[in-house]
Parts: sequence; structure tokens; C-alpha cells
Amino acid sequence: MEHIAAVIVTYNRLALLKECLQAVQHQSKAVGSIVVVDNASTDGTGDFLKTIDDGRLAVKTFDKNRGGAAGFAEGIAIATRQGADAVWIMDDDTIPQADTLATLVETMERHRDAGFVCSKVVWTDGEVHKMNIPGYVNSEALEDGLYAIRSASFVSLLVPCRVVREVGLPYKEFFIWVDDAEYTSRIFKRGYKGYLNNHSVALHKTGANYGSGIKVATPDSAWKFYYYMRNGMFASRGEKPWIVWFFRHLNHLRLDIHRTKDMPKEVRATFRKNLWRGFVDGLSFKPQIDYVE
Repeated sequence: MEHIAAVIVTYNRLALLKECLQAVQHQSKAVGSIVVVDNASTDGTGDFLKTIDDGRLAVKTFDKNRGGAAGFAEGIAIATRQGADAVWIMDDDTIPQADTLATLVETMERHRDAGFVCSKVVWTDGEVHKMNIPGYVNSEALEDGLYAIRSASFVSLLVPCRVVREVGLPYKEFFIWVDDAEYTSRIFKRGYKGYLNNHSVALHKTGANYGSGIKVATPDSAWKFYYYMRNGMFASRGEKPWIVWFFRHLNHLRLDIHRTKDMPKEVRATFRKNLWRGFVDGLSFKPQIDYVE
């Protein structure tokens, strides 16, 4: 596995993007190419990227913010078409250690059944980041630091491009949230194995160590819960009989609405509106998988 393409999606986080790029450019296992997808940033990101003197860098700039999901789909497609052996996927606030990629590649080369391998994602205090805990197959380690997983986040995730060509790209219509869990689960369901290597470590430099639950959500994140509900409903469609699926998500909606009860009135109304809209649209949301030609 010689040519690894780093795929980074960015939006208005120039300072963090600089840290991310610095770390990616100085890996002990050198990346063969770097694809940055800019979601129409307005903070000088575009001008900064033009100043980088690195022949490995390719930049795709959207005409508007199309969301992380579309950014990852585009970046993965570009890297795959360029002939990369694998894509190393991350947000712009991901800061890998110097040997993060080398450890992922070594893991994938030892486990030829791997459809994806992810790093241990930590916050600034070294604790595991609550947002990026993978879906474990079980709690038993396969070997020192290595675990079997069924899903992972797009924060230091390595995927072979032959798998990308087989299973297609992430759903760009998801905009944000659930795109990574759906994509890695799709790979797992195709018969590939997923692995977490705790010796490959990446920092997810968010403002706080938080998960995606509604009880810890801030008022300015209320809009995201439309996608949380809609995308989650689509991702689980077909796993159970329709009537079971419907009532399971109706119950999820009921519980999430209940969890907003202590919010200020206007904030509570906004959260509930987005949850209801997501539930209604989730009943008929049917995006199509795009494939790399």
C-alpha cells in the first residue's frame, strides 16, 4: 500500500486546518497526495491554500457550503480517481500524531480482510473523544490495542480505494451527521472487517469533549438535529420490518422531544421543530449511492 491520499474537509476553521495540514505533511509514513475540500469558507482559507508549496496538494472549492458529507464524497472520489491505494479521511480539526498513519497502514497490511481501520480519537486532555467512539463488535481485544468494530467516524479513518470502488461513496445528501457511521457500516455489511488500533492516535480538537446527544446540545446546534433524525432513519431502514422500524424511530422521536423539556421555551420549540421535520422527511428520504467510475 504505497500511495495514501489524505482527504480533509474544511469550513471556516483556518487555524485548525493549518494544524491539521502540518501534521499530515509530516507523517513518518509520507502521504502520496492531499485532497482538501473547502466548503466555501469565508475566513481566508482559500487564500491560504493558494500559498502552500506542496505538489501533493489538490484543492476542491465548492461554490457554497454543501456540508461535510458532500465534502467527503467529493474528496474520496478525487483521491480514488487519482489512483490512490487508500484514502485517509479526516475533518479539519483532526490533528494526527507523527506515526498515526503508519500504524493504520501497518494494521491494514496485516489484516487483508479490512474494509476500514480507524485511530483512537482523543480530546485535548488525552481522554477518548465521546463523539468518535466506534461501534464495537465486542469488548474483547483481538490483540494488544486492536479491536473489531462495525462502524467508525471520519476522524482518522483509512479505507482502501478498491473498497470505495465496490461500495460507492458516502451519501452526499446527508449534509452532516450519520454519513460516517452509515458508510463504515455499509462496508462492514458487505463482508469486510473493521478495526480500531489504539496505538494509532489522533486528536479531535473540538471546543469541548462532547457526544452528539440532544441533552448536551447547544442552542446553535438545533438545526443539526433535522439531519440527525432524517439520516439516522434512512441508515437503519431495511434492518427490521417496516412497522418495527417506524415505531422504533417514533419512540426515538418521543424520547428526544422529552429530553428538550428543560430547555428555554424558544430553544425547545426550535429543537422539536427540527426533530419533527427530520422524522417526517425520514419516512421518504431515499438518496442514491454514487460510484467512482
